[in-house]
Amino acid sequence: MIECGLATDEECASKRVSQLIQAAVDRAKSAITKYNNKGDGRAKKIAGCVPPLSECYFAIKVQELNRMISEYTVILTTLLDCKVDILLAETLSTEREAVAILHSLSNIIQQKKSENITSCIPPIWISFTIHDDKPTKLRSDEILENVCNSIIQEASKLNLPLQVIGVNCSTPTAISTAIPILAKVTEGTNIKVSAYGNCFQTTTSEWMNSLDDNEDIKEDTSNEITKSDSSDYDEEGYLTPDAYTKFTLDWVKSGAQIIGGCCGSRPSHMDKVAAQLTSRSSQKPMIRT
Repeated sequence: MIECGLATDEECASKRVSQLIQAAVDRAKSAITKYNNKGDGRAKKIAGCVPPLSECYFAIKVQELNRMISEYTVILTTLLDCKVDILLAETLSTEREAVAILHSLSNIIQQKKSENITSCIPPIWISFTIHDDKPTKLRSDEILENVCNSIIQEASKLNLPLQVIGVNCSTPTAISTAIPILAKVTEGTNIKVSAYGNCFQTTTSEWMNSLDDNEDIKEDTSNEITKSDSSDYDEEGYLTPDAYTKFTLDWVKSGAQIIGGCCGSRPSHMDKVAAQLTSRSSQKPMIRT
């Protein structure tokens, strides 16, 4: 329970957000402790999620920059206080969201210089969601290559530890097109490429266009959406672990170093992916679920 007293609604909401984040991180730490007592001895890390502030996918609903910077400050400050291992900004549909996150983090650092917080900023991972039928573009129609180049430059200018840039929450076929673009963008840098796709037979674009409430939020799907063969899906409409693994192997060949699963993926998908990738490489890949 929150004792707000004379605090504003916004202050109460911020406090509640911080409490929920803290509770989530505490549970993650508890799960890691239990796993380490029974597991394979490999250290597990906590990725603190930095999500879209509006509804996922709907770029038209993304707030203006300064308002997002203010709201992200609450999330990022709490995650830093919780000492998460990674700051994972994911499912971003616009460049503006990524810029807001970077500037918010930079502001926090400037405000806390006296606490020497710069020495404990965890690696930053940024991942965008892309059109299922136009995979060279974000759902905002911004060009993926241009956005990623811009974000890499912005992180460097702000002296922030951007470690990974990637795509997620899109069809595996769309991601297959995007990975070579990201590999080109990150060439010659220390930044890794990540990929984790959806496993639903119904794509996000198709779902968005099935909504009745507002024509402005529907995606233009005049281009055909390329999907996996229908035989690659089970009776419930989920991509099978074998089919998903084939995509991930292609992503690795195209330059992805961090692989995972997004909406619709299950432990069976990740088990299969991990088994196949570790058997094909002397260097164990990083897997995210």
